[in-house]
Amino acid sequence: MVAVERELSTTSPTPAASAITADAIPLALRRRGASPRQVLAMTFVGLLVLALFASRDLPSWAGRVGDGPLAERAQVLATKWDDAMESLGLVRPHEALRAWVAWALDVKWDSDRR
Repeated sequence: MVAVERELSTTSPTPAASAITADAIPLALRRRGASPRQVLAMTFVGLLVLALFASRDLPSWAGRVGDGPLAERAQVLATKWDDAMESLGLVRPHEALRAWVAWALDVKWDSDRR
């Protein structure tokens, strides 16, 4: 196969500032995105928030990691972390949300009930 190379006589038009991409994020906003350092910092912030307020799920997650001494150690650490968060009272929002979801699932959502 032979590739034919030719010079472009016109340049392609530049996208307008309000052009919309396939994922509906305007190009102007896409160009002003966060730096990799900011993304890493927000990842650590999210990790900290989850570790503080979602500690109730850590022991069950650590139990699904697998078998072996490392998995057992992870299970012990997750249980200790959950106990520490409980002593600080940081599991109350998680428990309140679970209680509300359980209540909402138990409610009969019939249209006759008013």
